[in-house]
Amino acid sequence: MIDVIMPKMGESITEGTILEWKKKIGDLIELDEPLLEISTDKVDSEIPSPAAGTISELLFGINEVIQVGTVIARIGIDGDIAAVDTKVESSSKLTNEEVPAVSMENSTTSDSKPQKTAVPDSERYISPLVRSIMSEEGIAPAELKFISGSGHQSRITKKDILTYLENRSKSDLSSETVSSQLQEVISLSPSTGDHYKKTSEQPEASLRDQRYPMDRIRKKIADHMIVSQQTSAHVYSTSEADVSNLVDLRLQHKDRFKEKYGINLTYTPMIMFATIKAIQEFPMMNSSIMESDIISHQNINMGLAVALPDNNLIVPVVQRCEEMNFLGMARQSAILAEKARTGKLVPDEIFGSTFTITNPGVFGGLFGMAIINQPNVGILSVGTFQKRPVVKESEFGDTIAIRSMVYLTLSYDHRIIDGAYGTKYLSRVCELLEAFDESIIV
Repeated sequence: MIDVIMPKMGESITEGTILEWKKKIGDLIELDEPLLEISTDKVDSEIPSPAAGTISELLFGINEVIQVGTVIARIGIDGDIAAVDTKVESSSKLTNEEVPAVSMENSTTSDSKPQKTAVPDSERYISPLVRSIMSEEGIAPAELKFISGSGHQSRITKKDILTYLENRSKSDLSSETVSSQLQEVISLSPSTGDHYKKTSEQPEASLRDQRYPMDRIRKKIADHMIVSQQTSAHVYSTSEADVSNLVDLRLQHKDRFKEKYGINLTYTPMIMFATIKAIQEFPMMNSSIMESDIISHQNINMGLAVALPDNNLIVPVVQRCEEMNFLGMARQSAILAEKARTGKLVPDEIFGSTFTITNPGVFGGLFGMAIINQPNVGILSVGTFQKRPVVKESEFGDTIAIRSMVYLTLSYDHRIIDGAYGTKYLSRVCELLEAFDESIIV
């Protein structure tokens, strides 16, 4: 008998949530074949089988939170008798009320069309991996009504979405076709299961409020934000920087940078560079608090807040930034941002930050007052780069010039960072941005 242990997916991870068992008791499984899917914070991971054999025991059910190192299943070897675990069976089977009343099977022949039926509009969790496939393949959200999920509580798995893509291709089904079909399927009678079409005689339905549960990631974000507000004494300082030189340098070097290194030249590594240099002069900004002790971190691990296609948020971490040159920061930040948007981050890539940068400016925000990303003591919020007239001093007197300006807002933990220290740090960031030199890029 082989014990399957809840693995440690990252340095700071102590527990995981079981999202789905890929196998049932009595099923055969091969070495390294996916056995289950777990969630650690905001990242989902498939766990392979440590051995080939027969599933003997599944010791925990769906959505249970398990500590790292706990035995979660057993695999029988050479004829071991499979045990029936009623706890898992009861948690993994659907009741009659949970089974969709109407389902649809896509035809695999080219001359047949899918039936115009839909899975009822219940809350369905869509994993980052499935969302990534939808984005890459151009699958409209409306098409989810035509996919029967094989996971727990009709959850759509990677296998389901790939099967649907194959069948959609064979039956020449497009998102436009699905959308038109969904317009025809107006309602499903709960008593008879009959479809009816809206007619001109029927009155227009009034707009109604909708209530639905938060998805798993939104719940975690909400919990983190509340904990941070209750933990840190938030205080804010805002400064303004002239970033005309950054705009000019990017315009001058972006084509050469892309051609030479294969990545886009953005403002993110420029801001990171100035932020890190300032932290080295103000090391308390790279600390954290544990109980009544202050921990001064030697490495600068920069968290970069990334907005996801589903309107959620994740913060991948560029580790040991102080050891990188500008190219290294640019490449690593670009890689992590892409992995975040496509749901390919691994747990170690979202833990261990010591300072965080968020950028509401890319969405047009003039400035933002961010909530501290625990256990950091500071987060820098970058506003939009905006051209406006400003007064400049010169040897010939004051003059008005058109410059690219940005507001930078520092949120910091007043338990250990006082206003003077935090504001001096922010002013130094502005100075470094304004003095950003071309030699750093080239």
